[in-house]
Amino acid sequence: PGIFEFGFGYGEYEKMRGFVSLSYRNLWGMNRRVTTLLRLSKLRQLLSVNYNEPYLFGRKVRFNALLLGSYKKEISIDTGKTRYKLRRYSAELSLSREISSHLKGELTYSFSLVDTFDVSKGVVLSKEDRGTLAISAIKPALLYDTRDNLFEPHKGMLVGVSLKVASTYLLGETDFVKLTAQGSIFRELWKGTVLAVQIKGGVAQGFNDTKDLPLVERFFLGGRNSVRGFPQDELGPKTEDGDPKGGNAFLMGSLELRVPIWKSLGAVVFIDAGNVWRRLKGMNFRLRETAGVGLRYNTPVGPIRIDYGYKLDRERKESAGEIHFSIGHAF
Repeated sequence: PGIFEFGFGYGEYEKMRGFVSLSYRNLWGMNRRVTTLLRLSKLRQLLSVNYNEPYLFGRKVRFNALLLGSYKKEISIDTGKTRYKLRRYSAELSLSREISSHLKGELTYSFSLVDTFDVSKGVVLSKEDRGTLAISAIKPALLYDTRDNLFEPHKGMLVGVSLKVASTYLLGETDFVKLTAQGSIFRELWKGTVLAVQIKGGVAQGFNDTKDLPLVERFFLGGRNSVRGFPQDELGPKTEDGDPKGGNAFLMGSLELRVPIWKSLGAVVFIDAGNVWRRLKGMNFRLRETAGVGLRYNTPVGPIRIDYGYKLDRERKESAGEIHFSIGHAF
C-alpha cells in the first residue's frame, strides 16, 4: 500500500525543518519498496528516490538503489557568517545480507558530483574542491546490533566498521581511503535507568595525487550528536578567521546516564570527549572534554531533547557551553 508521511521539527543549528515522504511498500506484490523523500530547512534541502529489493534474484540479499540531490549551507552559529555552500548529486547501489541474527554485511558503490561554492576566504580547500568534483567510491561495512529498541534502547550493543575507498580508477577525480568505527553499549541499571557508553573514531588518507581530502569528506566534531558543548562542527583545528578546517582523523567518546522522571519525561547526565586532527602525523590524542545535563520527552519516534553542554577545559575566547535541541538520543 501507499504511505504518505510528513513531519517537522526544530534544531539549534538548522532551526525549523520538515519533511514529506511518499512510499509504496509492496510494488508488484513482491514486497519491493519505492520511497520519495523531501527534506527542507533554511540550511539544508534534500530530494531522494530510493528503490529497495528485499530478495535479489530470489536470494537473501537485499538490493538498494538511491538517487539523491542535496544543497547545504554551512554557517557559523556565533556570527551567522556563511562558510561555504555545497551542492551534491549522488547515485548509490548497495547489496546487504544478514550474516547472522545480529550481524549484517553491506557493500556500496557510490558516484557523486560535488560543487562547493560561495566559500569564505578562511575555509581551507583542497585543489579538488575547486569547481565540480566527481567522487567514485566503494564501501564495505559490517554492523553488529543487539539493541532491544532502535529508538529507546535499554540493553544491547551496536558495533560498526566501514572502509571507503575512492579512486580515479573508478572514474572519479580524487583518491583516498577512509576507515571509521563505532561502538555503543546500553545497560539498564535499574527499572528505566540506562547507562549508555559510546566510542567512535576514524582515519583517512589521500593517495596518488590527492594530498588533502575534499572538504565534504573530512571529519568534523561538535554539536548535538557528537561533543555537546561545542557549536556544530567547531571542535578541532581552525583557521585564523575561526573557520573549522576539518581533519583526517577523529576520536570521541560519550558516557550518558538516562533517568526517567515522570511518565514520558526523563533526564540525562553526560560527559563527552573528543577531538579532530588535521593530519595523521599530528595526532596527539589530546581530547577536549565537556559535561552537561538534559531533558527528554519520549515519543513513538524517539525522544525530543534539549541538552546543555559545558566545556571542562575552556580555552580563551570560547563560550562556556552550548544549548542543543534535537529529536532522538545523541547516540
